[in-house]
Amino acid sequence: MSEVVVSAAIRSTVNAINRTQASFDKSSLRLATGLKVNSALDNAQNFFASQSLNNRAGDLARLLDGIGQSIRTVEEAISGVQGVEGLLNQAEAVVQKSVNLLESGNADPAIYEEEIDLSPTPLNSQILNGSPDFYYRLNGNTADSGPGNPGGAASLNNGASFGGGALYSNGTGNDSVQFDGVNDRVRVSDADLINLDDTTARTVELVFNADDVTGRQVLYEEGANVNGFTIYLDGDVLYVTGEDDGGGQRWNDVNINSTQISAADGGPVNIIPGQTYHAAFVYDAATDSFSGYLDGVLMNSVGTNGANEFPSHSGDIGIGGVNGGVQFHDGEDGTANGYNFAGRISDVAIYNRALDQSELSNHANSLEGTTTLISLNREYNAILEQIDRLVIDAQYRGINLLDGDGLTTFFNENNSTRLITEGVKFRWQSLGLIDREFDNLTNIKNILSKIRPAIEEVRAFGTTLVNELGIITSRRNFTEVTINTLRSGADDLTLLDQNEEGANLLANQTRLELATTSLTLAAQSQASTLALFS
Repeated sequence: MSEVVVSAAIRSTVNAINRTQASFDKSSLRLATGLKVNSALDNAQNFFASQSLNNRAGDLARLLDGIGQSIRTVEEAISGVQGVEGLLNQAEAVVQKSVNLLESGNADPAIYEEEIDLSPTPLNSQILNGSPDFYYRLNGNTADSGPGNPGGAASLNNGASFGGGALYSNGTGNDSVQFDGVNDRVRVSDADLINLDDTTARTVELVFNADDVTGRQVLYEEGANVNGFTIYLDGDVLYVTGEDDGGGQRWNDVNINSTQISAADGGPVNIIPGQTYHAAFVYDAATDSFSGYLDGVLMNSVGTNGANEFPSHSGDIGIGGVNGGVQFHDGEDGTANGYNFAGRISDVAIYNRALDQSELSNHANSLEGTTTLISLNREYNAILEQIDRLVIDAQYRGINLLDGDGLTTFFNENNSTRLITEGVKFRWQSLGLIDREFDNLTNIKNILSKIRPAIEEVRAFGTTLVNELGIITSRRNFTEVTINTLRSGADDLTLLDQNEEGANLLANQTRLELATTSLTLAAQSQASTLALFS
C-alpha cells in the first residue's frame, strides 16, 4: 500500500480540530454534570477537598436523626412531667379536703379501712431459694427436699410423730414432729453431703418449741465423740458446739450459748417453754470461724485454729436425740442414744455453705405473719396509681426519663461532643409519698406536707428538661447550618460557572466550524496542486 501524503496545512488543521473537539467534549460534560471538577484528573486538590467536606456533611446529616429522636424523647418526658404535676396538684386538693372535713368535725366519705398483709416471705420459700443440700420440713414428709444422692434419708424412731402442729403462723401447710423427751428421735442416714465428705463450710438451721427446759436435750447432732456439730438445750440455755478432734488443726469444746447474747441485742436469753425459736450454727473455713445464732441474733463467734476444712465424720445424724455419740461444750459422750428432746421441731435445713447473718435474720424474722388494718383514701390512692401508670407510659422508643432511664445525645461525628440527660424516678413512692394512712388528722397533715416538696421536685426536673431541650434544639439548628456550609464549600470547589462554560462551548463550536472550513479549503488546494503535476 502506498502511504497517504498529507500536507502540513491539513495536518495542522486536523490537530486543531482534535484539540477543539476535546475542549468541546469537556465543556459538554461540565454542563451536563454541573461540575467543573468531575474527577481528580480535573483538579486533584479541589476534588479531594470537596470530597472531604461532603463526607463530613454526610456524617453530620446522619447525626441529625439521633438528635431529632432525642428531641422527641425529651418532649415526651416534658409532657409526662406536666401530667405528673397535674396529678400531684389533684392529690394535694384531695388531702386538703380531708383535712378540712376533719378539722370541721365531719368524716370524709372517701376514707375506708383495709387489711394489709405485711408478712415477709415464708421460711419454707426462703430456705428453698437458698438451695440447701438437705431440707427436712418434718411436716409429714421427712425427706421432702434433698439432692437425690445416696444417703440422707430420714425416718421417725421410737414414737416420734408427725402432726405436732405449726410452730409459726407465716406460710401455709406448716407442721412439725412431736418428740416425747424419752426416746423419740428422727434418724438421718449417712450422706456424702452431710457427714461422709470433708467440707469447707456448713450451716444448719432449725425451728423448735420446747415443752420443758429441764436437763440436756439434743435438737440436732452430727458426728460422734471425735468430730461433730451439735445444737442442744442445757436447761433453759441454748448451746451450739463443734469439735475437730483429728489432724494437726484441731479445735474442740466450743462453748457458744444464748446467755452470751449482748445486752444491746436483747441478751442474755433463756429459753421459755412453749415459745418458738429459730436456731443455727455456721462453720466457715474461709473466715476461720464457728458461730451460733438464736432468732437471727449472733450469740458468739470463735476461731477454728486455722482449720481449712471440717473432716468427714461417721455416725448417723440425729434430730431430737442422739444417734451414735455426741459432742457437747464440756466434752464428748459416746452414748449410742439419749438426751432426747421434749417438744416440737420443724424446718431442719443443712447447707454446705456459710449463710451470713442477714440471711439467718431474714429466716428467723419470717416466722410470724402480720396483718394490719389501715385507713386509706380511695380518691388519693387512685391518683397515686395513675401517677405510676403515667410514668410507665411516658417513654419514647423504650427510653423513659421519668423512670430512671438516661439519654445521651451526640453532636459531632466522632461522638466527643455530647449531652447526657439523666432520668429520675417519679413513681409515687420515689417521690416520698410513702405514707397513705388517713387514720387521724396528724397523719393526714403529714401526708399533705410531703406533696408540696414532690411537686417542687417534679417542677425542677421539668425546668431541667426544658433547658436541655433548648440545648439539643440549638445544636440541631447549628448542625443543619454546618451541613449547609460544608456542602456550599464543597460546591465552591467543584461547581462550574454555567455562563462561562456556555461561552466556552459556543466558542469551541465556532472553532470547529472554522477548522472544518479551513480543512476543506486546504484539501482543495492540495488537490489542485497535485493536478498540475499529474
